[in-house]
Amino acid sequence: MTPLVSILLPTYERPQYLEQALLSALNQTYSHIEIIICDNSRDDTTEQVVQSYLPPHSGFNIKYVRNETNIGPIANQHKCFKLASGEYVNYLMDDDLFHPRKIELMVPYLIEDPQIGLVTSRKQIIDDLGEPVRIFPDPPFPLSTKKKTAINGQTVIKSMLTDTKNYIGEPTAVLFRKSDLVEPFGTFGGKQAFNNVDVASWIAVLANKHAVFLKEPLCSFRKHPTQLTNTLLSRMGCQCDWIDATLLARQQDLLKDSSTFAEIVSRLGKTVLNNFLKWNDATYHLYVDELLMRVRQLIYACEKNKKLSKLAKDLKKLAEQLETRKLIKLFSW
Repeated sequence: MTPLVSILLPTYERPQYLEQALLSALNQTYSHIEIIICDNSRDDTTEQVVQSYLPPHSGFNIKYVRNETNIGPIANQHKCFKLASGEYVNYLMDDDLFHPRKIELMVPYLIEDPQIGLVTSRKQIIDDLGEPVRIFPDPPFPLSTKKKTAINGQTVIKSMLTDTKNYIGEPTAVLFRKSDLVEPFGTFGGKQAFNNVDVASWIAVLANKHAVFLKEPLCSFRKHPTQLTNTLLSRMGCQCDWIDATLLARQQDLLKDSSTFAEIVSRLGKTVLNNFLKWNDATYHLYVDELLMRVRQLIYACEKNKKLSKLAKDLKKLAEQLETRKLIKLFSW
């Protein structure tokens, strides 16, 4: 029997982009799909766009839920996942697009090999009008064509954490087995990511599974001015997420090599030293506790390695400066 694939489409006030994304899902050559749309919008503009595609107006297998209030992007992603009935899952962000053969080309890898945890591909970058800009750079792994080349998941995890790069890709790029995601989407080691929700889940899935990277670009990732990734809060959240993922991966024995772990911690620590004070000031100390937590965690990791002793001292000074700013904030109230 042909397995059901759930395409999860969380959305928020992008009706024009949402319709384009929805059409790219409906145009899949793989026919046994359901589409779950969870809408965080404050008005009914998106609902009006979706209405004509819903049963009984069409024969499409679409479930549409409009949230009573905006529950936030992460909770909306979780809601989509909970509503999914498919054996396999692929998120589709509301400003991205699927290649028509995406699901058809990816599903066989998961069907034929239970050790493959996810299938991803190269991606096309498009602008806000949908015009092609470039093909995203290839990951540092073999790309599979007709020959099925699976990459060890822990090798992928190590490369992502070492380079602080999401080589797997955004949620739109990845098809995975629903049962392999044992934690809520965006969670790794019990820690919900702020920004790198996709990276957290790819690490969780690949801890005991393999990945396949397809050569053909099978999705389009839209770059536009209103993306959340362009904000300071996103950059702050991203850096905190890389720290969390690295330390949790070490705890779970996914970064076994001590020298590699030390190199990653050193790089993260230097980034923290260069940015956390100015980020804290720019956000009026609202997130000082989150920043302090990561600084202290890095200090603890550095103190276990003699080569990182100087970095540990520098981070302690940074912690003291952040503590001072925290006190100033408290007394200013």
